[in-house]
Amino acid sequence: MKQTTAAIIGMALTVIATTTQAGTVVWKKTPIPVDLVVGVEQMVVLPQDGAVGLPPALANTHIFRTLVTGGTAYWTALEAFDNNRIKVRLDSGEYILFDVSARVEKSPPASQESIQVVLANEGVPQRHNMAQTGNRQAPATLFELIRYAAQEVYSPVRLVAPVPGVRPVPVGLSGNMTALYDQGKHPGLILQPHRAWSVDGLYVTAFIVTNEHTHRMVLDNRKVRHAPGARRNGVAPHFVASTFFETDLAPRGNPGNRTTLFVVTDQPIRSVVRGI
Repeated sequence: MKQTTAAIIGMALTVIATTTQAGTVVWKKTPIPVDLVVGVEQMVVLPQDGAVGLPPALANTHIFRTLVTGGTAYWTALEAFDNNRIKVRLDSGEYILFDVSARVEKSPPASQESIQVVLANEGVPQRHNMAQTGNRQAPATLFELIRYAAQEVYSPVRLVAPVPGVRPVPVGLSGNMTALYDQGKHPGLILQPHRAWSVDGLYVTAFIVTNEHTHRMVLDNRKVRHAPGARRNGVAPHFVASTFFETDLAPRGNPGNRTTLFVVTDQPIRSVVRGI
């Protein structure tokens, strides 16, 4: 039975892990060790949504990939590296520290056990089983759709984990969609439609975002506009979610001045943003 968009959004908001097992770690102010296997994605379920701060050694997307959406971080190492400290700033303002390293394995596993982080003053959550029911394949979740799109844009083909039912679809837009992001009185971002995919009535569209300012830009997901005059996301009835791959953009002409905006809708993007 097909899941409704509302049910999928509910899963995203309550941060239910999509694997059958999760190792729970209590944050007690001691950096949490994370040992990555090159080419194998690691899912880290956070207590809240947050922003990832990378050390310079991991800021290179040819070495390390990170995506945070709905309170879950997806980390993939593309090369081996020694211990590096990652700071995650939760929406509450609290920081969680991770000591992350990556190693190469001759026969890497297909997946890693997810890590669920809880705060010391919170109880350990019950594990949720989101596996198949009987022989029936569970529909793709919002997490899986965004993660798949990010991998399609950023990862080598061999590292893209297939999601049953996901198919590429025409974007149906062209040109600079600058009005998709509320830039105030000083526009300087270019937003170009790139690619789109669909599954189970959901559509995710990737927009390439380029900073043309001579200064750094920190992007705010709340400023994504999806309908004429909209100032906050979640207003238009067909808008489901949005997330940036990176939010801190370097000035024009510098490495790191480009990122991707992923917008999830329940109709093709061309009908949702019509008139912007």
